[in-house]
Amino acid sequence: MGELAEDLFLRLSPELVEEVFFRLPPDEPACLVHASAVCKPWRRILADLGFRRRYYKFHGTPPVLGLFQQGDWLFREGARFVRTSALFPAQRDRPCWFAMDCRHGRALLASLGTTCHLMVLDSVTGHQRLVVSPCNRPVSFSAAVLCAAQGCDHHGCQGGHFRLAVVTTYQQHRVTSGWLYSSETRLWSELTSVHHPNVRCPYNLGAPSVLVGDALYFNVGGIVECQLGALRLSMLEKPVDGNGRLSMSHNPIDGIGTLMVKEDGRLGFAAVVDVTNLTLWLCETGPVGAIGWAKLRVIDLNLRRCSQHVNSALALGGRSVHALAITGVAEGTQIIFVRAHVGSYMVDLKSGRVRPVDAYGRKFFPYASFCIPAMEAGCTGQGQ
Repeated sequence: MGELAEDLFLRLSPELVEEVFFRLPPDEPACLVHASAVCKPWRRILADLGFRRRYYKFHGTPPVLGLFQQGDWLFREGARFVRTSALFPAQRDRPCWFAMDCRHGRALLASLGTTCHLMVLDSVTGHQRLVVSPCNRPVSFSAAVLCAAQGCDHHGCQGGHFRLAVVTTYQQHRVTSGWLYSSETRLWSELTSVHHPNVRCPYNLGAPSVLVGDALYFNVGGIVECQLGALRLSMLEKPVDGNGRLSMSHNPIDGIGTLMVKEDGRLGFAAVVDVTNLTLWLCETGPVGAIGWAKLRVIDLNLRRCSQHVNSALALGGRSVHALAITGVAEGTQIIFVRAHVGSYMVDLKSGRVRPVDAYGRKFFPYASFCIPAMEAGCTGQGQ
């Protein structure tokens, strides 16, 4: 096979071979490894840094390579990583840490003791950095990580400077406060606080965030907008159904829903409001900011077929499998994660594809990054 492939390579231009390699799926790094093992000329192409940059640009959005899971169906605490790609480096469980966020090739974990520590982790290289939080753990605590480089395409920026945002809510005082950290200055900047006397803020640890332009949005009671440039917080109301409220079922997570970013870059919201269907909204904005929510569509998740492929003692046979809650969103994509009676599922809202995920976490933080395994060129002579 190696001799035949090398003979084929000599008959084709390197540019044409690159075009073939560009189409190898980024969510399966094993394909690149197998291609590099065929012959030395192929390995030289795949080991080239220029090829890797062009490969990232060709695919654009980094693939989801795994899930940081906060707790599981047995309500065990701590952060656990579930790989969705076979060759992605294994991650050890961290029972004393909580998953808080994943973005721009970084994961953010928190250790909530007398002093709150935050860990910024590059899961591809294993590099980690600890930062002391500016506040002790309140009733509601959320944090986010993002790349600090201006104009970065976030295809391979894990090693650069980053920013952290922390948002806390004290139910008794009905006040939400925030801080912003820069790894370049190693300093925290305090954001203006916002009062919200009419918003119910239950216990919430690690509410997922989404990044839209220069603003982070957290789903904590209401929707907290963190304007990074202005260092200012503000509140948005959640979308409502026809009855004037989000429908609440026996599981309180259902009515909370989750924030997401639509394909056009605008803020969206999704919730399982009647146990069987997923409802999507889009935030409408005006000259002075958000003015309301428009309902986009209702999706029947139809998880029954997928449940037949899940090896679980809780399988429900031919009966309907209802989604209980949205447990995560892959930012920059139209992929969400939902929990049902028989397990968890990854749902592609664009294609309608639904597939089971081997995890039972209460919250998922999808880790998205390009991962091309390290390769040596092997030789320098053409055709050697």
